[in-house]
Amino acid sequence: RRSRGSPARRSRGSPARRSRGSPGREMGDEIMPVAGAPTPAPPAPAALPRAPPSSALISHRLCPETGRWRGAASVLGVLLCMIVGPALPALAAAAAWRGHAALAAALVVFIAVLLTTGAHDPRLCAAYLRAAGWFDAVWMHLTPEALANMKKSPSVWCMHPHGTCVGFGFSLNGAVRFKAGDDTQYAPAPLLEAVDERRRQQCDGVMAPVLFRIPLLRQVLLGFGCATPATKKETLGLLARGIDFGILPGGMEEVALYEEGHDRIYIKKRAGFIKYALMHGFNLMPAYTFGESDLYRSLRHPLYRKLCHFTLSKGGFVVPCFWGPRWWCPLLPRDDVPLHTVIAEPVQLPLIPNPTNEDVAHWHAKYVAAVVAIYDGHKVRFGYGDRVLE
Repeated sequence: RRSRGSPARRSRGSPARRSRGSPGREMGDEIMPVAGAPTPAPPAPAALPRAPPSSALISHRLCPETGRWRGAASVLGVLLCMIVGPALPALAAAAAWRGHAALAAALVVFIAVLLTTGAHDPRLCAAYLRAAGWFDAVWMHLTPEALANMKKSPSVWCMHPHGTCVGFGFSLNGAVRFKAGDDTQYAPAPLLEAVDERRRQQCDGVMAPVLFRIPLLRQVLLGFGCATPATKKETLGLLARGIDFGILPGGMEEVALYEEGHDRIYIKKRAGFIKYALMHGFNLMPAYTFGESDLYRSLRHPLYRKLCHFTLSKGGFVVPCFWGPRWWCPLLPRDDVPLHTVIAEPVQLPLIPNPTNEDVAHWHAKYVAAVVAIYDGHKVRFGYGDRVLE
């Protein structure tokens, strides 16, 4: 039996037949292979040996010594904040309605404190990174070419896919690694040599603005020290200051498209980040996390998809409905799936202060081609050779 942590295991959940109520059509987008993606290859023979990460990749495994249940506690901590936080205002209203004025007042004060305070805490970052202990393994892989481009100029780490909610590839293999107070423990040595300490300390990440209005979750994001609302003003501010940061270009639309066993990204209609990066001549660093699409099952009922479409169009958010394989704790994802985040195919943008639509379309096409190249170039290595990027 293969031991936990082997970096190239193929997980179950391959996309044989798409079921009714598939999220893409309900969201108004046709699900099809991303431009440039070839027809999926036949599955590899079961006896095919699984090799460790290729020597062509610079690889680093996150917290391999962390125990499984310690990792589960970190995963549940963040997910419970996402559930309990939005419920606090409702609890305060219910307490007031039932005549418990003191309890309602205390909850209101508590919520006000949560929404007006928060600061970076390296201990919180280190505690969250130990979530890697729950998974089969969590790996970060970089190509030498990507590392060379990072050394030359600041980069935007553009990570796919989003996943169901947290985005484990984004959070465990992104800027949080450089905010835990010990870069030598959480990042590969060649990356530390290529990117100076000042850049690593200033690195950031942009996320949906609605997340910063959720009690408890806001505290967690600010505690990470690398979370900024994904508004035009904030994004341009990071670019103007030359700060490396991460982004999930697919956003909430990618959450709505999630279906276990299907590798899907939302990118054909996402070009705003390309325009902003062109205005400052930034380096785009595409990344793809293999395994992110296999951690949970999700609700695919047509009525739920219509609700997602409504909340996206009116409020810019999705209420994800997902569950793991354990009935006694459905919040926990599968623990037999390794996560492999591959950072490669850098796209160095020229400096165009006022890019035209044609400029944006040209470089957007190059970016999409780079993401497809990462996926197709590494999917066999990590056990997904029978899939196609949608």
